[in-house]
Amino acid sequence: MDNIERSSQISGRAFPSVSDINPEVGTDFTQVTWAHAVDNRKKLRRALRGSAMMLEADVSLGKLKSDPHSEDRPIMAHPPISASDLSLEDFLDAVLDEAYYKGIKLDFKSVEVLERALRIVKTREHKIRVPLWLNADIIKGPVDSTSQPIDAQLFLSLTKHYFPTAVISAGWTTKLAKEGYYTLDQCRNMKDALIAAQVTAPVTFPVRAGLVANLESRQNILWLLSEIPGSTVTIWSSYGDEVDVFGLLDFIDAIGKEFIYIDVHSGLRCRMSRYRAAYSMGEYLLGFGRNGRTSSNPSFFALLTYLSCATSFLPWNINSHNQQ
Repeated sequence: MDNIERSSQISGRAFPSVSDINPEVGTDFTQVTWAHAVDNRKKLRRALRGSAMMLEADVSLGKLKSDPHSEDRPIMAHPPISASDLSLEDFLDAVLDEAYYKGIKLDFKSVEVLERALRIVKTREHKIRVPLWLNADIIKGPVDSTSQPIDAQLFLSLTKHYFPTAVISAGWTTKLAKEGYYTLDQCRNMKDALIAAQVTAPVTFPVRAGLVANLESRQNILWLLSEIPGSTVTIWSSYGDEVDVFGLLDFIDAIGKEFIYIDVHSGLRCRMSRYRAAYSMGEYLLGFGRNGRTSSNPSFFALLTYLSCATSFLPWNINSHNQQ
């Protein structure tokens, strides 16, 4: 089915879902592929030519490199970077070209850029034939993060006003620590913010891979999903994060693949795939399971998967995930 046919089938909806334009995904959202931090022209060209279904990009106030003396404007950049060769307008115009069919996730990095950026997107609403996700960290999150969240009510009210049917990606500020996890209070704060804003749009919760691979996070995120009907989780990770892959796979199995998107760098995705395959083979050949010998000493599988995925951790493969 070509893009024109697919577009005509979903023209009655404000914005299609990822599975609308990628029916091969079905209900397994872990199969959705991502291009992350598409914040300059080189990355944008590569992402548009590639196989990624969703393009994630950061929106900040800053200057275009071609016009360093101009006033600040919405650009594609992750703080502390304050200059880019790609404006929000040019990013949108390129992605919304009829030759491409890739979803858009915009990650707003400050209150100051939020409404200015939404107004720019609004001027191109008639051209949007793809999924539109709007993301911000709106709740203070795990391990006493020093990052300041974007005001929750402002973000939720503005996104509802400009794009009431876009996917709302509502996250927490985070700082990685070995014993960190998403607490029940943090999940309650998220629920309260969404209910107070009377959000009716689809909601996904971005969670950090290194913070969900434990029982506490699993239970609390499950509770939140049950409180916000139809909501999903998007797992993300920064390069260098220490991730318990065994625990992360348990988290995915507990939540269910029909409720989880995975936007992580190639090294971690490779380890997840190899870990699951190695575990399945070990269970088949040796007759033990997660509650048997492997669960008491998972370090063998951890080493095996890391070695088999070593090339995925090379700089040119993980560069786009260096910042979150």
